[in-house]
Amino acid sequence: MNIQPSGYQAQMLTSVKQAVNVSMLKKVMNQDAQSVDNIVKAMEQSVSPHLGQNLDIKL
Repeated sequence: MNIQPSGYQAQMLTSVKQAVNVSMLKKVMNQDAQSVDNIVKAMEQSVSPHLGQNLDIKL
């Protein structure tokens, strides 16, 4: 038993598929943004800005 959707039903199905795809894309983009933020924070914490500012020379 194979039921063919009508034109309107096919359009609605396409709209639902697109909405799901957009929703999933937004979710993935938010996760990527959080990952980038975490990497940036980790890099900021690993930097020692006070090192290398002074040079001690003995003659």
